[in-house]
Amino acid sequence: MLCSLRGPGAGTAQAPAQSSLPRCSPRGAPLAASAASANSPPHQRRCQPAAASARAGPAAPLPLGRLSPRPAAPARCPLRRLLGPMARPAHADDAARAAPAAEHYDYAVVGGGPAGLLAAKALMAVAPGRSVKVLEAAPGYRPQGAGVLIGVNGWRALHAVDSELAESVRARGILIAGSIYLDEQGRPLPFQTPPEDHAAEERAHGHTKVMVHWGDIREALHRALPEGTVSFRTRVVGLEPGEPGGRPAVLTLEEPGSGDGDGDGPQRRRITAGLVVATDGFYSRTKRLAMGASGPPLLPTYRGKVIWRALVDYEDMAQVPELLREAGERGQCVWWLAGGQPPERTALVYPINGGRFVWTCVAPAADVEAAGLPPWSPHRGDSDLGIQQTGQEGADPRSRVLAVFRSHPAPLIDLLGRTQAGAVTEHGYCTHDTEAIRGAPDWVTGNVVVLGDAAHTGPPDGMGLNMAWEDVAELGGALRRHGPTREALAAYAAARLPRVHAIWGEPGLTKPRRVAAVHAAAFEPLGPGSSGRHRTAPPPEQQQQGQQGEEGGEGEEGGEGRSGVEVPEGAAKGTAPPPAGPEGAEGRAPRAVAVGVAAGGAERRREEQ
Repeated sequence: MLCSLRGPGAGTAQAPAQSSLPRCSPRGAPLAASAASANSPPHQRRCQPAAASARAGPAAPLPLGRLSPRPAAPARCPLRRLLGPMARPAHADDAARAAPAAEHYDYAVVGGGPAGLLAAKALMAVAPGRSVKVLEAAPGYRPQGAGVLIGVNGWRALHAVDSELAESVRARGILIAGSIYLDEQGRPLPFQTPPEDHAAEERAHGHTKVMVHWGDIREALHRALPEGTVSFRTRVVGLEPGEPGGRPAVLTLEEPGSGDGDGDGPQRRRITAGLVVATDGFYSRTKRLAMGASGPPLLPTYRGKVIWRALVDYEDMAQVPELLREAGERGQCVWWLAGGQPPERTALVYPINGGRFVWTCVAPAADVEAAGLPPWSPHRGDSDLGIQQTGQEGADPRSRVLAVFRSHPAPLIDLLGRTQAGAVTEHGYCTHDTEAIRGAPDWVTGNVVVLGDAAHTGPPDGMGLNMAWEDVAELGGALRRHGPTREALAAYAAARLPRVHAIWGEPGLTKPRRVAAVHAAAFEPLGPGSSGRHRTAPPPEQQQQGQQGEEGGEGEEGGEGRSGVEVPEGAAKGTAPPPAGPEGAEGRAPRAVAVGVAAGGAERRREEQ
C-alpha cells in the first residue's frame, strides 16, 4: 500500500507537526513519531537504521495501478470543504516576515519547486553548517501539477543527495503498465504496445520508472528540510550577481506587508548571499534580472500551443467512467490523439496514488479562438510567462479547455467537468533552442547559477524534472570538490552541457543517444545520507555504453521518440508516434524492445557493496 498525502493536517491552515511525518522509513512506512529537527542527534539516531536499509538496495515493489483500497485517512479539517485547495504554510515559521537590517545566507535558492527544494537538501549535504534559504513567491503549497515519470537518471540523482528521501518519494508513486491510444472519437489506434517490464529494467539498471504526482514530490522534499528553510510570499525583484570570492550577491525581496494599517502594502528588503541558485522555472525572473535576458536564446521560445493540467479526486470510485476505472486498475494511461506527427492536439489521463487521476490537454492556441473565445496569449499582466493558476469556479482556463475539447469522448469530458477551477494550470508551450544553449555563458554570472527549466526548457517529454535533478546532483558534486568558487560553477556547466545535448539534441523519432545517456547517468554521493555508488551510477560496462551513445554511437534498439515516450517499432516506421506529453512524461509508452543489459547487474552490484 502506498503512502497518501492525506496525512494529519493536510489541507488545513495549520502546519503539520513534524512528529506525524514518515521521515525515517526506507519503504515509506511511518516510524516512531519525532518532534526533533531532521538534523538533530536524536532524529539521526532514529533514522540511521532506516537510512542504512534504504542504501542497502532496491526498495520494496510498488503496486501496478492505483485503484487499490486507499489508506485510512484521518479526520479532515471542517474548514477544508469551505476553503478548498488553499495554500498552506508547511512549517509554522515559514510565513514569518521578520526583516532584520542585515541578513546574509551562504546559499539562497530562488524557487521552491522540486528542483529548488532538492537543491537546498544537496547544499546542506555538501556544506553542513552553512546557511541555506529557499525563496518562494507563492503563499504556500496547493494541489497542482502533473504526474512525473521519474526515470533511471532521476532516481540516481535523488539517491546521490539522500537515500531516505529517495525512498520516501518512491513510496508515493505507482508503476505504469503502459498506454491505450485512441483517436479523438475514441477508436483504438493501430499502435498498442506490450506492458512495461519493470522487473527487467530494475535488474538491469538498479531502478525503474515510477509515476509520482508533482505535488507529492514537492511535499516530500519540503518535509525533508529543516523548519524555516522555505520563505513563502518572498519574491525576488532585484539582483546584483556579485563576484565569486569577492562581493556577495545582493537580492532585493518583495514581501506582503503586515496588514496593520499604515504601510501595509508590499515591503522590500535586501539580503546577501554567497551563491544564488536559480530554479524559478522556464521564464526565470532571476535569469532576467541577473543576465538581462529578454528573449531567446537565453529565454525559451513560445511554440504556439497551450497546455492545461489538473488533478481530479473521485471520492466515489463508482463515479469514475468505466474506461478510466479499468485503465486505472491496470495502471494504464489513456491518450486521445488528433492527426499529424506529432499530433496537433492531445489529451491524456492517467492514475496516480490515492484514488486520483491527472489529466493533461495540449492544443494550438488558435483552437481557443476557433472555439468562439477571445484569442489566447501566454503573456500575463506582469509580462511573466509562468504557469497561470486559477482561483475561482468557472475561471477562464477551465472554460477554455472545455471549449477546445468539447467534442471529445464522454470519459474525458466527465473528468474535465469534475475538475475544480482552482486546480487547473494553464501555460504556453515554451522550449529553449537546444542547439543554441552555450552552457556557462547562459547559466553562470557572478555568484548566480541557473538550474532546471530556467537553464534548459525542453519539450514536455518527461525529462524536465529528471534533468533538473541531474543539475542538482552535478552542482552538488562540483561544490563538494571546489567549494563555492568560480571553478565549481565552470565545472558544473561543462559537465551539464553535453548531457543537455544528448537528451534533447537528437533529431528523429527514435533516439538511441538519449536512451544510452539516461542509462549512463552517474553521480557521486554528496553526503553521509546518500546512497552508495550502486544506487547512483550504472555498472562499469553500462557506463561505457552510455559514453558511446553520447558520442553518437548506437544505443539500444527502438529508443525514445520525439515526444520522449519510448516509441513502438510500428510508430517509428511511419504510424503516428505517441505525442509530446506534459512535464514528467505522464504518458510515456511502455518499452517495445528488451532491455539490453545483462540481468545479472543487480546481483553484481550487491556483491560489490
